[in-house]
Amino acid sequence: MEDLGQSLREGLGTLGSMSVKGFDRAKQFSQEKMGNAVKTEYDMEYIQLAARVEATQTNVNKSANAARNFLQPNTAARLEDMFNEKVTGRGNAIDSRSTYSEILGNHMKAGGTEIGDQTQVGGSLIQLGNTFINMGKMEKEYLRDVYDNFFKPFSNHLQVEWANITTEKRRLDLARLDLDAAKSKVRGARTPEAMQQNEQKVRECQAAFDRQYEQTKILLTDADRKSAEFSNHLEEFVRSQINFHDNAKKLLEETYANMKK
Repeated sequence: MEDLGQSLREGLGTLGSMSVKGFDRAKQFSQEKMGNAVKTEYDMEYIQLAARVEATQTNVNKSANAARNFLQPNTAARLEDMFNEKVTGRGNAIDSRSTYSEILGNHMKAGGTEIGDQTQVGGSLIQLGNTFINMGKMEKEYLRDVYDNFFKPFSNHLQVEWANITTEKRRLDLARLDLDAAKSKVRGARTPEAMQQNEQKVRECQAAFDRQYEQTKILLTDADRKSAEFSNHLEEFVRSQINFHDNAKKLLEETYANMKK
């Protein structure tokens, strides 16, 4: 009902609220809220389709936001990236920002150098420091890969389609209000002339409603079909994870073997 109220407010507009159509819509909407009006119900197939597409869009957005937090846990860095992506157009700083692995590696290497590589602890710190620096570079490649092949297409998927769907759904709500308001006038007609005029109006509103219903359903069906593409983005995410962790494991195993010599 809140969505219908939003549709009604947009459908009325400043001048529309002064028109007969705007008045009829407002009257029909008010009577529906009070339970005093007959309302055309959408068929169950449409209701389930619309609910599925909306649930997909909502949960994809939630997953995309969670993925951004996962890829960049630092809140300040995350906000900086979002600002540069959406406002300045400079994009994120994945390639230039030091990762935690690089920071750890640089500290270890600097410490080992200060102690001296002629000592066991100094040499181990330098060796492990270089490992984490290299791991940090791998991590940047991994983050860039995930961002380009998972996060960006995943978060942008259906954005344009959903904007169009929202517009068409609101138009359908308004067309439905017009149809039910016209039907209400038929039931309240007092003369044959008024009955004939109102029945003609019902036929016109019914045709407009049917056209808008089909248009909206086509968009919803197409969006529902495209939702299968989400699995492709998720597969890219898994692939990036596997590649990074496999390479990191190999690097750490080589370092461990060298340290044990």
